[in-house]
Amino acid sequence: MKILGLITEYNPFHNGHKYHLDEAKKITGATHTIAVMSGNFLQRGEPAITDKWHRAEMAVREGVDLILELPFVYACNTAELFAYGAVSMLHHLNAVNFLCFGSEEGAIEKLMQVSEILHVEPESYRHTLKAYLAEGLPYPQARSNALSQYFEDNALSSALQSPNNILGIEYIKALLKLRSPIQPFTLKRIKADYHSTEIRSEICSATAIREHLSIDPRDVNTLSKVMPNGSLNTLENCFNLGFGPVFYSNFDQLVLYRLRTMPTDVIANIPDVTEGLENRFKEISMKATSHAEVLNATKSKRYTMTRLQRILIHALMDLQKQHLALFNQAQGSQYARVLAFSKNGSSLIRHLKKYSNIPILTNINREPLEAEVAKQMLAFDIKATNIYSIAYPNPANRKGGWDYYKKPFFLHNDLNS
Repeated sequence: MKILGLITEYNPFHNGHKYHLDEAKKITGATHTIAVMSGNFLQRGEPAITDKWHRAEMAVREGVDLILELPFVYACNTAELFAYGAVSMLHHLNAVNFLCFGSEEGAIEKLMQVSEILHVEPESYRHTLKAYLAEGLPYPQARSNALSQYFEDNALSSALQSPNNILGIEYIKALLKLRSPIQPFTLKRIKADYHSTEIRSEICSATAIREHLSIDPRDVNTLSKVMPNGSLNTLENCFNLGFGPVFYSNFDQLVLYRLRTMPTDVIANIPDVTEGLENRFKEISMKATSHAEVLNATKSKRYTMTRLQRILIHALMDLQKQHLALFNQAQGSQYARVLAFSKNGSSLIRHLKKYSNIPILTNINREPLEAEVAKQMLAFDIKATNIYSIAYPNPANRKGGWDYYKKPFFLHNDLNS
Protein backbone atom coordinates (compact mmCIF):
# COMPACT_ATOMS: atom_id res chain seq x y z
CA MET A 1 0.00 0.00 0.00
CA LYS A 2 1.02 3.59 -0.72
CA ILE A 3 -1.15 5.69 1.57
CA LEU A 4 -1.94 9.36 1.04
CA GLY A 5 -3.05 11.52 3.97
CA LEU A 6 -5.25 14.61 3.63
CA ILE A 7 -6.33 17.11 6.29
CA THR A 8 -9.76 18.51 5.57
CA GLU A 9 -13.02 20.11 6.65
CA TYR A 10 -15.13 19.43 3.53
CA ASN A 11 -17.68 22.08 4.46
CA PRO A 12 -19.06 20.96 2.03
CA PHE A 13 -17.08 18.84 -0.47
CA HIS A 14 -16.88 20.80 -3.75
CA ASN A 15 -15.10 20.71 -7.12
CA GLY A 16 -11.95 22.27 -5.67
CA HIS A 17 -11.71 19.42 -3.18
CA LYS A 18 -12.25 16.90 -5.97
CA TYR A 19 -9.44 18.47 -8.01
CA HIS A 20 -7.10 18.39 -5.01
CA LEU A 21 -7.93 14.76 -4.26
CA ASP A 22 -7.40 13.58 -7.84
CA GLU A 23 -4.18 15.57 -8.34
CA ALA A 24 -2.77 14.44 -4.99
CA LYS A 25 -3.29 10.82 -5.98
CA LYS A 26 -1.50 11.46 -9.28
CA ILE A 27 1.60 13.16 -7.92
CA THR A 28 2.08 10.67 -5.07
CA GLY A 29 1.02 7.49 -6.87
CA ALA A 30 -1.06 6.59 -3.83
CA THR A 31 -3.16 3.43 -3.81
CA HIS A 32 -5.24 4.45 -0.76
CA THR A 33 -6.37 7.77 0.72
CA ILE A 34 -7.15 8.80 4.28
CA ALA A 35 -8.72 12.16 5.12
CA VAL A 36 -8.58 13.46 8.67
CA MET A 37 -11.69 15.65 8.82
CA SER A 38 -13.04 18.09 11.39
CA GLY A 39 -16.24 17.03 13.12
CA ASN A 40 -19.22 19.29 13.76
CA PHE A 41 -17.25 22.42 14.72
CA LEU A 42 -14.43 23.83 12.62
CA GLN A 43 -11.03 25.48 12.91
CA ARG A 44 -12.35 29.04 12.53
CA GLY A 45 -14.76 28.55 15.42
CA GLU A 46 -17.87 27.89 13.33
CA PRO A 47 -20.38 25.05 13.12
CA ALA A 48 -20.20 22.94 9.97
CA ILE A 49 -22.97 23.39 7.39
CA THR A 50 -24.10 19.85 8.19
CA ASP A 51 -23.03 17.01 10.44
CA LYS A 52 -19.78 15.09 10.27
CA TRP A 53 -21.31 11.84 8.98
CA HIS A 54 -22.99 13.41 5.93
CA ARG A 55 -19.85 15.40 5.09
CA ALA A 56 -17.78 12.23 5.40
CA GLU A 57 -20.23 10.44 3.11
CA MET A 58 -19.80 13.19 0.49
CA ALA A 59 -16.04 12.65 0.47
CA VAL A 60 -16.21 8.86 0.24
CA ARG A 61 -18.67 9.10 -2.65
CA GLU A 62 -16.11 11.26 -4.44
CA GLY A 63 -13.13 8.96 -4.03
CA VAL A 64 -11.66 9.25 -0.53
CA ASP A 65 -11.21 5.74 0.91
CA LEU A 66 -11.39 6.49 4.62
CA ILE A 67 -12.55 9.47 6.69
CA LEU A 68 -11.27 9.80 10.25
CA GLU A 69 -12.60 12.42 12.66
CA LEU A 70 -10.20 15.03 14.01
CA PRO A 71 -11.01 15.32 17.73
CA PHE A 72 -12.90 18.50 18.67
CA VAL A 73 -10.12 19.77 20.93
CA TYR A 74 -7.89 20.10 17.83
CA ALA A 75 -10.53 20.71 15.14
CA CYS A 76 -11.78 23.91 16.77
CA ASN A 77 -8.47 25.51 17.68
CA THR A 78 -5.55 27.61 16.46
CA ALA A 79 -3.88 26.72 13.16
CA GLU A 80 -0.93 25.33 15.12
CA LEU A 81 -3.03 22.97 17.28
CA PHE A 82 -5.37 22.07 14.40
CA ALA A 83 -2.36 21.02 12.35
CA TYR A 84 -0.65 19.20 15.19
CA GLY A 85 -3.77 17.22 16.05
CA ALA A 86 -4.32 16.13 12.45
CA VAL A 87 -0.67 15.40 11.63
CA SER A 88 -0.17 13.51 14.88
CA MET A 89 -3.09 11.24 13.97
CA LEU A 90 -1.63 10.47 10.55
CA HIS A 91 1.78 9.91 12.14
CA HIS A 92 0.48 7.61 14.89
CA LEU A 93 -1.31 5.46 12.31
CA ASN A 94 2.20 4.26 11.46
CA ALA A 95 1.23 3.57 7.85
CA VAL A 96 0.83 6.89 5.99
CA ASN A 97 3.44 7.68 3.33
CA PHE A 98 2.41 11.11 2.06
CA LEU A 99 0.64 14.27 3.22
CA CYS A 100 -0.66 16.52 0.47
CA PHE A 101 -2.28 19.90 1.10
CA GLY A 102 -3.40 22.85 -0.98
CA SER A 103 -1.65 26.19 -0.64
CA GLU A 104 -1.52 29.59 -2.27
CA GLU A 105 2.27 29.12 -2.66
CA GLY A 106 2.02 25.87 -4.63
CA ALA A 107 5.67 24.88 -4.02
CA ILE A 108 6.99 23.09 -0.97
CA GLU A 109 10.48 24.66 -0.74
CA LYS A 110 9.53 28.07 0.67
CA LEU A 111 7.03 26.54 3.09
CA MET A 112 9.69 24.09 4.29
CA GLN A 113 12.16 26.94 4.87
CA VAL A 114 9.69 28.91 7.01
CA SER A 115 8.58 25.78 8.88
CA GLU A 116 12.13 24.91 9.89
CA ILE A 117 12.67 28.35 11.42
CA LEU A 118 9.38 28.18 13.32
CA HIS A 119 10.30 24.70 14.54
CA VAL A 120 13.80 25.60 15.72
CA GLU A 121 12.99 29.20 16.78
CA PRO A 122 16.47 30.78 16.71
CA GLU A 123 17.13 33.22 19.55
CA SER A 124 17.12 36.30 17.31
CA TYR A 125 13.73 35.32 15.92
CA ARG A 126 12.29 34.71 19.42
CA HIS A 127 13.55 38.08 20.65
CA THR A 128 11.99 39.93 17.70
CA LEU A 129 8.70 38.05 18.07
CA LYS A 130 8.44 39.01 21.76
CA ALA A 131 9.07 42.65 20.88
CA TYR A 132 6.24 42.71 18.34
CA LEU A 133 3.87 40.96 20.75
CA ALA A 134 4.74 43.55 23.41
CA GLU A 135 3.53 46.21 20.97
CA GLY A 136 0.09 44.61 21.12
CA LEU A 137 0.13 43.00 17.68
CA PRO A 138 -1.95 39.83 17.27
CA TYR A 139 0.23 36.72 17.18
CA PRO A 140 -0.12 35.99 13.42
CA GLN A 141 0.98 39.53 12.50
CA ALA A 142 3.79 39.56 15.07
CA ARG A 143 5.08 36.25 13.74
CA SER A 144 4.97 37.44 10.14
CA ASN A 145 6.87 40.62 11.04
CA ALA A 146 9.47 38.67 13.00
CA LEU A 147 10.03 36.26 10.13
CA SER A 148 10.37 39.11 7.65
CA GLN A 149 13.03 40.69 9.83
CA TYR A 150 14.80 37.36 10.37
CA PHE A 151 14.96 36.43 6.69
CA GLU A 152 15.31 39.99 5.42
CA ASP A 153 13.10 38.65 2.67
CA ASN A 154 9.50 39.82 2.34
CA ALA A 155 8.77 37.03 -0.13
CA LEU A 156 9.34 34.44 2.60
CA SER A 157 7.38 36.24 5.29
CA SER A 158 4.55 36.88 2.83
CA ALA A 159 3.90 33.14 2.85
CA LEU A 160 2.26 33.73 6.22
CA GLN A 161 -0.29 36.13 4.77
CA SER A 162 -2.43 33.42 3.17
CA PRO A 163 -4.57 31.02 5.23
CA ASN A 164 -3.70 27.79 3.43
CA ASN A 165 0.00 28.65 3.39
CA ILE A 166 -0.22 29.12 7.15
CA LEU A 167 -1.84 25.72 7.61
CA GLY A 168 0.69 24.11 5.29
CA ILE A 169 3.58 25.57 7.28
CA GLU A 170 1.99 24.28 10.49
CA TYR A 171 1.59 20.81 8.94
CA ILE A 172 5.29 20.69 8.06
CA LYS A 173 6.25 22.06 11.47
CA ALA A 174 4.20 19.29 13.12
CA LEU A 175 5.95 16.67 10.97
CA LEU A 176 9.30 18.06 12.11
CA LYS A 177 8.22 18.08 15.75
CA LEU A 178 7.09 14.46 15.55
CA ARG A 179 10.14 13.45 13.49
CA SER A 180 7.65 11.86 11.15
CA PRO A 181 8.70 9.97 8.01
CA ILE A 182 5.58 11.20 6.20
CA GLN A 183 6.59 13.10 3.04
CA PRO A 184 4.81 16.45 2.49
CA PHE A 185 3.56 17.68 -0.90
CA THR A 186 1.60 20.77 -1.80
CA LEU A 187 -0.66 21.72 -4.70
CA LYS A 188 -1.44 25.27 -5.73
CA ARG A 189 -5.03 26.23 -5.00
CA ILE A 190 -6.83 27.09 -8.21
CA LYS A 191 -9.02 30.08 -9.02
CA ALA A 192 -11.22 30.63 -5.97
CA ASP A 193 -9.92 32.67 -3.07
CA TYR A 194 -10.28 31.03 0.36
CA HIS A 195 -12.73 33.73 1.54
CA SER A 196 -14.47 34.39 -1.80
CA THR A 197 -18.26 34.60 -1.43
CA GLU A 198 -19.26 34.47 -5.10
CA ILE A 199 -20.23 31.51 -7.29
CA ARG A 200 -18.93 32.37 -10.74
CA SER A 201 -17.33 29.24 -12.18
CA GLU A 202 -16.92 25.52 -11.62
CA ILE A 203 -14.38 26.16 -8.87
CA CYS A 204 -15.56 28.27 -5.95
CA SER A 205 -14.79 28.42 -2.25
CA ALA A 206 -16.69 26.54 0.43
CA THR A 207 -17.34 30.00 1.91
CA ALA A 208 -19.24 30.97 -1.25
CA ILE A 209 -21.33 27.80 -1.07
CA ARG A 210 -22.23 28.43 2.58
CA GLU A 211 -23.01 32.08 1.82
CA HIS A 212 -25.37 30.97 -0.94
CA LEU A 213 -27.11 28.50 1.36
CA SER A 214 -27.51 31.13 4.08
CA ILE A 215 -29.48 33.27 1.62
CA ASP A 216 -31.57 30.47 0.11
CA PRO A 217 -31.16 27.12 1.93
CA ARG A 218 -33.50 25.31 -0.47
CA ASP A 219 -31.66 26.34 -3.64
CA VAL A 220 -29.32 23.39 -3.96
CA ASN A 221 -29.64 23.27 -7.76
CA THR A 222 -27.44 26.35 -8.21
CA LEU A 223 -24.63 24.38 -6.59
CA SER A 224 -24.66 21.72 -9.32
CA LYS A 225 -21.91 23.53 -11.24
CA VAL A 226 -19.58 23.78 -8.23
CA MET A 227 -20.14 20.45 -6.47
CA PRO A 228 -19.67 16.92 -7.92
CA ASN A 229 -22.81 14.80 -8.21
CA GLY A 230 -22.18 12.38 -5.36
CA SER A 231 -21.48 15.20 -2.93
CA LEU A 232 -24.39 17.35 -4.11
CA ASN A 233 -26.88 14.47 -3.93
CA THR A 234 -25.74 13.70 -0.39
CA LEU A 235 -26.11 17.35 0.63
CA GLU A 236 -29.59 17.58 -0.88
CA ASN A 237 -30.69 14.38 0.83
CA CYS A 238 -29.23 15.61 4.11
CA PHE A 239 -31.21 18.86 3.89
CA ASN A 240 -34.40 17.03 2.90
CA LEU A 241 -34.05 14.94 6.07
CA GLY A 242 -33.57 18.07 8.18
CA PHE A 243 -29.91 17.61 9.16
CA GLY A 244 -28.94 20.99 7.74
CA PRO A 245 -28.11 23.63 6.87
CA VAL A 246 -26.73 24.68 10.25
CA PHE A 247 -25.39 28.20 10.90
CA TYR A 248 -23.80 30.01 13.83
CA SER A 249 -27.01 31.99 14.37
CA ASN A 250 -28.74 28.72 15.34
CA PHE A 251 -26.66 28.82 18.54
CA ASP A 252 -27.45 32.42 19.53
CA GLN A 253 -29.57 31.53 22.54
CA LEU A 254 -27.13 28.89 23.77
CA VAL A 255 -24.17 31.27 23.48
CA LEU A 256 -25.93 34.06 25.36
CA TYR A 257 -27.14 31.63 28.02
CA ARG A 258 -23.61 30.35 28.62
CA LEU A 259 -21.99 33.78 28.80
CA ARG A 260 -24.68 35.19 31.08
CA THR A 261 -24.62 32.28 33.53
CA MET A 262 -20.94 31.26 33.57
CA PRO A 263 -18.98 32.69 36.53
CA THR A 264 -16.46 35.28 35.38
CA ASP A 265 -13.52 33.22 36.62
CA VAL A 266 -14.71 30.27 34.52
CA ILE A 267 -14.87 32.46 31.39
CA ALA A 268 -11.34 33.64 32.23
CA ASN A 269 -10.19 30.02 32.13
CA ILE A 270 -11.38 29.43 28.55
CA PRO A 271 -8.42 29.02 26.15
CA ASP A 272 -7.34 32.31 24.54
CA VAL A 273 -9.18 34.50 27.07
CA THR A 274 -6.68 37.03 28.49
CA GLU A 275 -6.39 40.61 29.70
CA GLY A 276 -9.80 40.81 31.35
CA LEU A 277 -11.76 39.78 28.26
CA GLU A 278 -14.00 37.74 30.55
CA ASN A 279 -15.41 40.95 32.06
CA ARG A 280 -16.09 42.37 28.60
CA PHE A 281 -17.91 39.17 27.57
CA LYS A 282 -20.04 39.22 30.70
CA GLU A 283 -20.97 42.88 30.23
CA ILE A 284 -21.79 42.59 26.54
CA SER A 285 -23.76 39.35 26.88
CA MET A 286 -26.25 41.15 29.12
CA LYS A 287 -27.00 43.64 26.33
CA ALA A 288 -26.53 41.56 23.19
CA THR A 289 -29.32 39.69 21.42
CA SER A 290 -27.11 37.48 19.23
CA HIS A 291 -23.64 35.96 19.01
CA ALA A 292 -22.86 38.40 16.18
CA GLU A 293 -23.44 41.37 18.49
CA VAL A 294 -21.10 39.84 21.06
CA LEU A 295 -18.40 39.32 18.43
CA ASN A 296 -18.68 42.78 16.90
CA ALA A 297 -18.52 44.44 20.32
CA THR A 298 -15.39 42.56 21.41
CA LYS A 299 -13.36 42.43 18.19
CA SER A 300 -10.07 44.33 18.38
CA LYS A 301 -6.55 44.36 16.95
CA ARG A 302 -5.53 41.63 19.38
CA TYR A 303 -8.80 39.67 19.36
CA THR A 304 -9.59 38.67 15.77
CA MET A 305 -13.04 37.47 14.77
CA THR A 306 -11.81 33.90 14.33
CA ARG A 307 -10.22 33.86 17.78
CA LEU A 308 -13.42 35.20 19.36
CA GLN A 309 -15.59 32.69 17.50
CA ARG A 310 -13.50 29.85 18.89
CA ILE A 311 -13.80 31.27 22.40
CA LEU A 312 -17.60 31.25 22.13
CA ILE A 313 -17.64 27.64 20.94
CA HIS A 314 -15.26 26.69 23.75
CA ALA A 315 -17.65 28.41 26.17
CA LEU A 316 -20.49 26.23 24.85
CA MET A 317 -18.29 23.18 25.30
CA ASP A 318 -16.91 24.21 28.72
CA LEU A 319 -13.39 23.65 27.39
CA GLN A 320 -10.88 24.98 29.91
CA LYS A 321 -7.17 25.80 29.71
CA GLN A 322 -6.23 22.79 31.83
CA HIS A 323 -7.95 20.50 29.32
CA LEU A 324 -5.73 21.72 26.49
CA ALA A 325 -2.65 21.43 28.70
CA LEU A 326 -3.52 17.80 29.41
CA PHE A 327 -4.10 16.95 25.75
CA ASN A 328 -0.92 18.72 24.60
CA GLN A 329 1.12 16.69 27.09
CA ALA A 330 -0.35 13.52 25.57
CA GLN A 331 1.27 14.33 22.19
CA GLY A 332 -1.70 14.66 19.90
CA SER A 333 -4.72 12.63 18.83
CA GLN A 334 -5.27 9.59 21.05
CA TYR A 335 -7.46 7.58 18.67
CA ALA A 336 -8.67 7.51 15.08
CA ARG A 337 -12.44 7.35 14.78
CA VAL A 338 -13.94 6.15 11.49
CA LEU A 339 -16.76 8.28 10.05
CA ALA A 340 -17.01 6.76 6.56
CA PHE A 341 -15.18 4.35 4.29
CA SER A 342 -15.34 2.68 0.89
CA LYS A 343 -14.76 -0.93 -0.11
CA ASN A 344 -11.12 0.02 -0.66
CA GLY A 345 -11.21 1.68 2.74
CA SER A 346 -12.30 -1.51 4.51
CA SER A 347 -8.99 -3.18 3.62
CA LEU A 348 -7.25 -0.01 4.75
CA ILE A 349 -8.95 -0.23 8.17
CA ARG A 350 -7.72 -3.80 8.58
CA HIS A 351 -4.21 -2.65 7.67
CA LEU A 352 -4.32 0.22 10.17
CA LYS A 353 -5.60 -1.98 12.99
CA LYS A 354 -2.53 -4.13 12.45
CA TYR A 355 0.07 -1.32 12.45
CA SER A 356 -1.44 1.74 14.18
CA ASN A 357 -0.04 3.03 17.47
CA ILE A 358 -3.45 4.45 18.44
CA PRO A 359 -6.86 2.70 18.60
CA ILE A 360 -8.98 2.62 15.43
CA LEU A 361 -12.60 3.17 16.49
CA THR A 362 -15.52 1.99 14.37
CA ASN A 363 -18.03 1.53 17.22
CA ILE A 364 -17.43 3.37 20.50
CA ASN A 365 -19.92 1.09 22.27
CA ARG A 366 -17.79 -1.99 21.62
CA GLU A 367 -14.32 -0.43 21.62
CA PRO A 368 -13.73 1.25 25.00
CA LEU A 369 -10.64 3.38 25.33
CA GLU A 370 -8.16 2.51 28.07
CA ALA A 371 -6.19 5.73 28.58
CA GLU A 372 -7.93 8.39 30.69
CA VAL A 373 -6.72 11.22 28.45
CA ALA A 374 -8.23 9.46 25.41
CA LYS A 375 -11.56 9.05 27.24
CA GLN A 376 -11.64 12.76 28.04
CA MET A 377 -10.78 13.67 24.46
CA LEU A 378 -13.58 11.48 23.10
CA ALA A 379 -16.01 12.93 25.66
CA PHE A 380 -15.55 16.35 24.04
CA ASP A 381 -16.36 14.87 20.60
CA ILE A 382 -19.57 13.40 22.00
CA LYS A 383 -20.49 16.65 23.74
CA ALA A 384 -19.87 18.58 20.50
CA THR A 385 -22.36 16.36 18.67
CA ASN A 386 -24.93 16.68 21.45
CA ILE A 387 -24.72 20.47 21.28
CA TYR A 388 -24.59 20.61 17.48
CA SER A 389 -27.67 18.41 17.05
CA ILE A 390 -29.79 20.99 18.88
CA ALA A 391 -29.49 23.16 15.75
CA TYR A 392 -30.89 20.62 13.26
CA PRO A 393 -33.83 22.09 11.30
CA ASN A 394 -35.92 18.93 11.86
CA PRO A 395 -36.89 18.77 15.57
CA ALA A 396 -37.03 14.96 15.37
CA ASN A 397 -33.27 14.94 14.76
CA ARG A 398 -32.41 17.01 17.83
CA LYS A 399 -32.09 14.07 20.19
CA GLY A 400 -28.77 13.46 21.91
CA GLY A 401 -26.40 10.52 21.80
CA TRP A 402 -25.90 10.32 18.03
CA ASP A 403 -22.31 9.18 18.52
CA TYR A 404 -23.49 6.01 20.24
CA TYR A 405 -25.86 4.73 17.56
CA LYS A 406 -24.80 6.35 14.28
CA LYS A 407 -22.72 3.86 12.27
CA PRO A 408 -19.92 4.89 9.89
CA PHE A 409 -21.14 5.28 6.32
CA PHE A 410 -19.98 2.42 4.07
CA LEU A 411 -19.92 2.79 0.28
CA HIS A 412 -20.27 -0.74 -1.10
CA ASN A 413 -19.42 -0.20 -4.75
CA ASP A 414 -16.82 2.64 -4.67
CA LEU A 415 -18.89 4.52 -7.27
CA ASN A 416 -20.97 7.69 -7.09
CA SER A 417 -24.66 7.00 -6.68
